Amino acid sequence: MDDSVSLQAEVLSIGDELTSGQRLDTNSQWLSARLAELGIRTIRHTTVGDDLAGDIEALRLAAGRADVVVVSGGLGPTLDDLTRQALADAFECPLELDVDSLEHIRQLFARRHREMPERNQVQAMFPRGARVIPNPHGSAPGIDMSVDSLGRGSRIFALPGVPAELKEMWTQSVVPQIEAMLGATLAPWRYHAVKLFGIGESDVEVRLPNLIDRRRAPTVGITVSHATITLRIAARAQTDGQFADLIAPTLNEIQQALGELIFGAGDDELEHVILRKLAQQGLSLATVEIGAASWIKHWMLAAGQSATQLDNESLDDPLPGSSVDKSTGTTAGGFVGGLAFPTLAHAARWFQERDDHDLSGRVSRDSELRDWGPEIWKPLAQQSRQRFAADVVLVVNGYPSPRAVEVSAGQFDFDFILAIGDELSVDRRSMS
Repeated sequence: MDDSVSLQAEVLSIGDELTSGQRLDTNSQWLSARLAELGIRTIRHTTVGDDLAGDIEALRLAAGRADVVVVSGGLGPTLDDLTRQALADAFECPLELDVDSLEHIRQLFARRHREMPERNQVQAMFPRGARVIPNPHGSAPGIDMSVDSLGRGSRIFALPGVPAELKEMWTQSVVPQIEAMLGATLAPWRYHAVKLFGIGESDVEVRLPNLIDRRRAPTVGITVSHATITLRIAARAQTDGQFADLIAPTLNEIQQALGELIFGAGDDELEHVILRKLAQQGLSLATVEIGAASWIKHWMLAAGQSATQLDNESLDDPLPGSSVDKSTGTTAGGFVGGLAFPTLAHAARWFQERDDHDLSGRVSRDSELRDWGPEIWKPLAQQSRQRFAADVVLVVNGYPSPRAVEVSAGQFDFDFILAIGDELSVDRRSMS
């Protein structure tokens, strides 16, 4: 089956807890990924609250747009669980009692040594003509309906919002129904992500002007997060091997144009790759960040390193706004800790109070911090390396540039200082 006859889906989530922001809608993400595995592209996510009129409208619109509509939530027994009534009203199919479902719910309560509340009987009510989606471990069976809306036919699968129940019902009952709808096997969508660092989104498009054209196959999407560019390649393929063959020319094109900027693939983030390479080489890394909000330290710690944060008092640190982290148990390479200071003067004072006079004597106040060179960075890096017993120290100075007349408004100088043993390299870049 080619793309011209492939199915499109909409995922509809129902619940005030979602529209109010009290709960994150993870079901829609999971369902869209599962639909893609079946070769079905999700064209829209819709979230509505527990409002009957709003739910009816959302169901009619979704069924008029998509071949498959997957609904999550609103199948409980309480007065604000409105999905079944909304389905009945939207498509003029009155609710009817399903005796087998009612017996299943009663037995479920009996196994828990409880009597079924009368209100739970509503969970055995289904729009006329609908099919039951069994719920092996919960009291809310799902609803499978074939409907017509806005001049087109659509298949609606309504599932409970409890993720564990939704996933089991999807796998056991919904997937076989969708596969039967597809008839001839449609190749699923497969994805491969290429991660870049050190370039802007517009620069990628300049180097690869035809890459982001939505008419090309495979398709390539581009996203940006925390200075990382992700190129997401998508194509239909029955097997991983076929997919690899399909995307090989695209990967080669990306490699030729951007090879020096590629750091990983898939779920890799820059901090994961750095930690992996450190571990492979048995090297330890410490960081010192000045006026940079401790971003690198937090990224490295969040990447899976075990760390203990020590407060200022425990380190006799008198400087407001300064912080120190030391990781624990890192002996075979990895991130061993980080220092963070609002300004270089704070860093100098911190070292001075620990009798590190090589640095503190060179810096007296912020106004003197101009065109800092090795005489400042070398002792700072070396003393940090000794304090953490680290093989490598990365110092990042994000303090606003004193050369205000030389840089554009809204831009700042960042100094990146890398110390490996006694070797020191300094790179200054202007960033907005």
